[in-house]
Amino acid sequence: MSDKLHFELTTPERVVFKQDVDQITLPTMDGEITILPQHIPLVAQLVPGVATLKREGEAEEVAVSGGFIQVDGKDNVTVLADTAERGENLSLEDIEKAKQRAEEVMKNAARGDDESFARAAAEMERELARYKVALKYRQQGKKSVPQGAGSDLTDNAGPV
Repeated sequence: MSDKLHFELTTPERVVFKQDVDQITLPTMDGEITILPQHIPLVAQLVPGVATLKREGEAEEVAVSGGFIQVDGKDNVTVLADTAERGENLSLEDIEKAKQRAEEVMKNAARGDDESFARAAAEMERELARYKVALKYRQQGKKSVPQGAGSDLTDNAGPV
């Protein structure tokens, strides 16, 4: 029996994170779930929000957007996300501007069709998740999950 989860976070562009962790908390359609070692098999839909990775007593939050989660029941967890961004790669100023644009689109879309409003609301959710991660990263003194051998968490700026 393992006391670690083999976690991989992948976007269409690359593998963002590939490392053993103690636990993962992820946003799903049914609410936030925490996955610990020996979790039962699960497939769930990932929604925009904050993923929290815990390893060796340290936690790191990553802003994620839609995608899918797979837990195989053998301590392997795979997240296929549309985007994933670490706090150190996020600019509060850029996020504020994007939030303002999304708010304006939502106001205009409220008078228009439901599809435009839904797209704007999804964009707002994504920006709020990015904002939470960026803010917490700055408040915590810019600490991130320790990177050990086998880690593929990169420092590239921008959405992944």
